[in-house]
Order: sequence, then structure tokens, then C-alpha cells
Amino acid sequence: MKIEEFSLERIQSLYENTVELNLSDSGVHPYSLNELLDADERAKLMDVELGYGWTNGAVELREDIAKLYRNRSSDEVIVTNGSAEANFLLVMSLIEPGDEIVVFVPNYLQIFGWARALGATVKAVQLREELGWTPDLDEARKVLSPRTKLMSICNPNNPTGSLLSRAAMDELVAIARAQGCYLHADEVYKGSELDAEEAPSFADLYEKAIVTNGLSKAMALPGLRIGWLAGPAAEIYAAWQSKDYTSITTGALSEHVARIAIQPTRRAQILQRSKTILRENLALLTAWVAENSELFFFVPPRAGGMAFLRYGNSMNSTALVHRLREERGIMVVPGDAYGLDGYIRVGIGTPHAHLAEGLERLSDYFKSQPR
Repeated sequence: MKIEEFSLERIQSLYENTVELNLSDSGVHPYSLNELLDADERAKLMDVELGYGWTNGAVELREDIAKLYRNRSSDEVIVTNGSAEANFLLVMSLIEPGDEIVVFVPNYLQIFGWARALGATVKAVQLREELGWTPDLDEARKVLSPRTKLMSICNPNNPTGSLLSRAAMDELVAIARAQGCYLHADEVYKGSELDAEEAPSFADLYEKAIVTNGLSKAMALPGLRIGWLAGPAAEIYAAWQSKDYTSITTGALSEHVARIAIQPTRRAQILQRSKTILRENLALLTAWVAENSELFFFVPPRAGGMAFLRYGNSMNSTALVHRLREERGIMVVPGDAYGLDGYIRVGIGTPHAHLAEGLERLSDYFKSQPR
């Protein structure tokens, strides 16, 4: 089996920790334990036994996660080491060689690449910039075939920050239901909506939906490495069987802290912090784009910790990212990691001053280039 390079993760893992100003992160600036926990909670952390837990996640944690959805039980949730392991288990337990899946792109391309490595046929449906980076669902209908087993979408979207309307979500569910296929939704940015109420989960809209979520992005706790899959019990059990061949279990300390973080009041506080950071930084970015409108254009994100900018010269985006890193000490993500050259992804979940300095260096570089 040949696995294609996951170029997005490779370029970030090589350089994001070596640059002065990292603007490549798609999440919100993380909490420290001191910020997240009160004194009593920190004290209780010292009593957590560092043993093996449930391999599908502690019962209490799965019960708490299930409460984030309507009419779900702990048997319909599996806890994973980050949402990346959740995506991996989904593919390993559900997709067979020769299956056909449809992926809405641009997208976090883990499922796209892993399914292809397993011998599945992967069809792409493009999100349209002119539609606010949302899909024309008639195009999805056209690419479906009797062999289509799964459709996969990231909502809110990585890398564009776009958000499906409720009408579009209902229409996508109707398409999946008519086809009889599974509908997977990566929902790790759910809760970071900037101009709307928190969107419903596809898990609450469709009986064959399987959703990925976790604490890394909107919840600003990536170091806990806690993610999950939620969906039909049989499919979640199959993912559990696959997990026995991967990481076995998540960390006891991480699960303990995760239970605290997802309690309704604490979760609301965390998401409000995220929205405050993102709204302030989006205002900064929007003003900066307006000042540099001859160089950059973007559809403002509606959720999530990033913006997708189209830039005004012909340099390849990966080459551009290396030049920015080497000459200006900043790191952004190249659009061609998503199959869209001519764009860069800029993180807006970073501290405000950090973003301001990074944007100044970015525009300074472009202004120094021959037109």
C-alpha cells in the first residue's frame, strides 16, 4: 500500500515550530492548565491514577460527549487521540478497496488521501469561492453513483472558514438519504461561528451521519489530544475494533480535563473566549486586506481559526511560503496543499499582536516584489 504525502501536515510539522511568527495554525491560541482549571480542579488533577482506561473512552466522558447531541448514548461515541485518529478510524472501519466516496474540497485532506491509499475511488466536489466557499449541491448529485458509500464534508470549513446554511445542511442530508450512503462531517470548528448561532450537528439531522469532533480547534485545547466519533452504534463499535490496532486508549489526564472542559457552562466560556479572539483578529485582518486590496482578496471566514487569501502574483504558493519563512520569519499554509495554488491560509486564532506583526511582514514582502 502506497500512502501519498500529506503535504499540509508535512510542511507544518517541519517548520511551524522553527519560525519567529507562526501564522499557520488553524485553531485558537491554546489554554494553559492554570488558565483553564481553578485551584480545586488543579488539586484534584494530582489524584488522577495514570493507568489504562477504557479503550473506547471513559464511560463518563462518552456520556458527557453524547449529551452534546440529541438522543445519543455512550455506545454511539468513541473517544480518540485527537480528531485525526477519529478520521483514521472512520476510514479503516468503513471503507474497503473499490468503494467510492465523495469529498467536498477544499478540505482537510486526511480522509481523501487515506481512502485513496486503501484503494477507494475518491471523487471531489469543489466548494465555490463565488458562493462564499459553499458547494453547488447539484454538482454533488451529478457525481454520485450507485457505488457511492460515503460523502465527507468539513463544516465549518478548513481552510476557508465557510459555513453551510441550515437549508444547505438539510439538502445535503436529503441527498445522502436518497442515495442511502453515509454522511461524514468534520465538525472540529463547530462552536466558533462568528456571525451566527452554533450550527446543528449532522449527527442530529441524519441517521447515517458520522461526525468527527474534538477539543483542538474551537475549544483551544489541542495539547489534550482528545477527539471523538459520534454516529450509529454499529459503526462506532467497528471503529472501536480498529482502535485496538492503533493507540489502544487515550491519556487518563487528558480525559479527566476533557470532562471538565465539555461541561455546558465551561464549554460556553471556552467558546466565548475563542469567538472574542477570532472576532478581534478578523477585524484586524479585514482592515489589512482593505489596505492591501491590490495584493490580496478573501471571502471573510464565518467560523474557525483561519482565513483563505487569494494573492496577486504568479508565484507558486509553496515556493511563496518558503520565501516568507526564510526571508520574513513567518509561516503560513500554501493553498496548493489543498489543491488550490494562488492562495494562502492565514491563522487568525493567534494573539493579536502576533497577527499584526505577521501581517505587516507579509504585506512588506509582497510590496518588495516586482509587479
